[in-house]
Parts: sequence; C-alpha cells; structure tokens
Amino acid sequence: MVRDYILRRGLLYGLEMTSISDTPEELLVCVTSHRLSSPCPQCATPSPAIHSSYHRHPRDLPCIGRPIRLLFTVRKFFCRNPQCGRKVFTERLPDFIEASSRLTKRLRTAVQEVGFATCGKGGERLGDKLGMPISDASVLWSLFLVPLPEVGQVSIVGVDDWSWRRGKRFGSILVNLETHKIVDLLADREAESVRQWLVAHPEVDVVSRDRGGCYIDGATLGAPQAIQVADRWHILSNLGDAVEAFLIRAHIQLEGAGAAPEGANARQAPVIFFCHPCLPAEVASTPLTQVEAL
Repeated sequence: MVRDYILRRGLLYGLEMTSISDTPEELLVCVTSHRLSSPCPQCATPSPAIHSSYHRHPRDLPCIGRPIRLLFTVRKFFCRNPQCGRKVFTERLPDFIEASSRLTKRLRTAVQEVGFATCGKGGERLGDKLGMPISDASVLWSLFLVPLPEVGQVSIVGVDDWSWRRGKRFGSILVNLETHKIVDLLADREAESVRQWLVAHPEVDVVSRDRGGCYIDGATLGAPQAIQVADRWHILSNLGDAVEAFLIRAHIQLEGAGAAPEGANARQAPVIFFCHPCLPAEVASTPLTQVEAL
C-alpha cells in the first residue's frame, strides 16, 4: 500500500524506487537515478561521462502519517567542455530537490506554509503532529528561503522605525499603505537611507511618517514632490500624551482646592469622565467638572 501511494504521488523521469524499509522512526525509501546525462551547473553543457555515484539522505512528505527519508543514489559526471573551469560535478534534480538541501522541494514548501501560519516553536509542534518532524530553526530558515516579491510601483508609502534587535539595534521599515504589505527594510533609521530609497522610487506621491527629524529630512530630500502626512497612530499617541499630562495637572489642582460652597442653594457642576486608551486607569477614571475640563 505504501509503495502504491508513493508511486501515485510520482517520481521524476529517470528516478526509480528500488526498495522500502520500515524503521521505528520513519520509512526509508531507496531511490536511484538512471539518467543518461546531466548538464553542468556552470556551463550548462550536457555530459554523459559518469565519474562515480554517491548517496543523499533528504526527507520527503510523510506517507499516512509516517515520516519518509529517501536514500538517494545519484551520480557525478565529468564536464567535457574545455572552456569550463569545473571538471567534475554532481547530478542536479532542480524540480525535485535543491543542491545541498536536506528537504525535497515539496516538503520545503509544506514547511514554509506551516511557518507562515504559525511561528518557529509552533511550527515545530505542528510538524510533529503532521508527520514532519523539524526543528524551529529549520522552520525559520525555510521562511528565509522564500523569494521576496518585487516592490513594483508604490504611490503611498509609510515609514517608521523598527527593531532588528529589541532595544539594541534599530532600522526603518517601509510599507505600501495601499496593499498593507512591507516593501523594504533599511539597515538604519538615518535620513540618508530614507532619501536613497525614495530617490530610487520617484513614483511616490504620499509619505506617511512620524514627527521625527530624520524621516522629515529624508522625505524632503528624497521625494520633494510627495505630500508628507503624520500617520494616525502617532497623532493619537501624541493626543493621548497631551490629554494625560493635562489630567494629571488637573488632578493635582483638585487635591489642593478649597472646600465646596455650603448652603442649600449651592449648585454642583456636572461631573464628566475622560477615557482614552493611552491613559492610565487611575487617571482615566478621575472625575472632573465641566469648567475644569475646559
């Protein structure tokens, strides 16, 4: 049954499955290459001159919940092109497995999907459940192998700082605010780096930034044609800081205020509460009169 399943899943032309053995940890599938020639990876000249053979031990997609490891027998060839600097090369199977990789391409793709959906440790735990035992470091490394999409045309860009290493080293992140996707990461948060990026993208019409001087200078010098706007998060954050400072001052004044006027005709001013997500709970719940709030 296992053999039929693997055959239905398919092997590339020139590859033959010779045996399957069961071990306590995984299924061991022996695959041998019978291709008559292979192109040189340096000059692309096909060569039928066989030098020797060697074994690779990559892992493949699981079968009915069991991990699969391939015992891969491939060949080495002589390169007969006198103009080529490489004399011996190993057989390449670019549609099945990358050079020097320990995972087949289809298993690598599955690990990348798991990594995007979870994280390093989460991908490691989920991989064990799916029959793909893999470390968290391998999950993260697989994500680094995903090719980055082209930036393309960006008309509205947001720039802000971010941390390469929390509290230690900072850079700049640029986001396409129309697609809400990251388009680039800069090594630092200097005005010159931002200027160079914007000069390379003259199609930018709007730059959303914070009120830091480096991004103001970078946007002014790199994209003088663009409109600069302060992003919503920093506007709300600055508003919250200003309201918090005002409420703290008002609270201190209330503690030192005199006693309320006595008498039956004394009218108490209506009490209001300020609530803002940026304010501490003890400040946000402080009652103020309408007169004091104004």
